[in-house]
Amino acid sequence: MFTILIANPKGGAGKSTLTTNISGMLASLKQRVVIMDLDKQQSATNWLARRPDAFPKIMSWTEETDMGELRQFGPQWMVIDTHARLRRADRTYLLSRANVVLVPVNPSVFDIEATAKFLIKLHQDARVQSGAVSIGLVGSRTDSRTRMAQELSSFFQRSGLPVIMYVPDSVLYPQCARDGVSIFDLPRARTEQQIEAWAPLIAWLKTNVAKGKTAAPTAAPEMPQHGVVEVA
Repeated sequence: MFTILIANPKGGAGKSTLTTNISGMLASLKQRVVIMDLDKQQSATNWLARRPDAFPKIMSWTEETDMGELRQFGPQWMVIDTHARLRRADRTYLLSRANVVLVPVNPSVFDIEATAKFLIKLHQDARVQSGAVSIGLVGSRTDSRTRMAQELSSFFQRSGLPVIMYVPDSVLYPQCARDGVSIFDLPRARTEQQIEAWAPLIAWLKTNVAKGKTAAPTAAPEMPQHGVVEVA
């Protein structure tokens, strides 16, 4: 099972938005996805509870989950939505489970400062240092015309880490959160520009899935070549 860890020490950084839309994206590509929601607010869990039955199934992994049902579902992907201020022991454990880490960051000086300290802690982990876990940065709710978006871009460049994508500042995301869907569940005519912004993330995941297969052939799922989003 390929595991994506979504982490940032700041509340409101866009972790749940990233979790739910990545899960929706993978499910739309006929992948079996489970969400582990560690956030105390349970935003991703509540989103799943609102998800219409007509859309591709995504399972939740909680203390109440029927493990027999989960095994029968046979998830290929796990997306972990974390809470802010992860303790060192929790961070170490989660990194031991993860294949990749995505760090969403808002265009805010407070978020940038908090994230800079968090990235130092991530780099101290042995699996990150060895390259077993890849880290990618994501800009949350960004408008490239603003000064803060430019400062966020400068911070990303200084970090030396790959910038995977910028999530546009769009009303579609809160609407999707309200309705229990992702942008990949909506009609393409409404979301074409949004979906284009996610193409680099698809490519990055595909690269890391291939790397996971090289390291452990049974550890990573097949990444579809096309679906709602085509993979080049």
